[in-house]
Amino acid sequence: MSDDVRLPVPSVVEWPIFPFEGDFQVRKIEPPHDTERLRYGDPGGPPCECENNDNPEPVWTDGTWAVTRILFAEAEAGFPSYMLQTVEHMDFGEMDEELAAEYGVMSLRMERALMSLPNVGRVHMNRWGDGGAHMHVWFLGRPFGAWQFSGYMLPLWGFILPPLDEERLSENDRLVAAHLDAASGQ
Repeated sequence: MSDDVRLPVPSVVEWPIFPFEGDFQVRKIEPPHDTERLRYGDPGGPPCECENNDNPEPVWTDGTWAVTRILFAEAEAGFPSYMLQTVEHMDFGEMDEELAAEYGVMSLRMERALMSLPNVGRVHMNRWGDGGAHMHVWFLGRPFGAWQFSGYMLPLWGFILPPLDEERLSENDRLVAAHLDAASGQ
């Protein structure tokens, strides 16, 4: 692709769920690199964030799985946002089939736990594999009736909306942990 040719802006910028207004321009496409970027936890890369003692305490754990809050650029989101991850350092594709089956059950439990929170209309679950080599999946509770935050734009809104207050965050944590305890028989 020529340096002076830009791709057109997609129609998504006109959708009511798109969080920004104004003129947009698509970035120039960079040529592919010869290697993949090393992620946190990759051999030869920076250490996994699971080894960082500054990580927040899990909201819930059973020794195999841990649930923590997600921070958007170091800040809490304006909606319930949690990460399900393995306690043991491993990447998503390194799970054996037994643990993968357990992940399916845990995903269902996370969906139900977030749907049990006040004011959650839908739960979105996302996995991106470019940041860290540790198995983690995001669970985001879209506020009830907030159609503007629908779909794959919800994570962008996490960087924009004012955070939930500490009382609501703590109560959400308590309810999620209680739901997961009940579901797992703890």
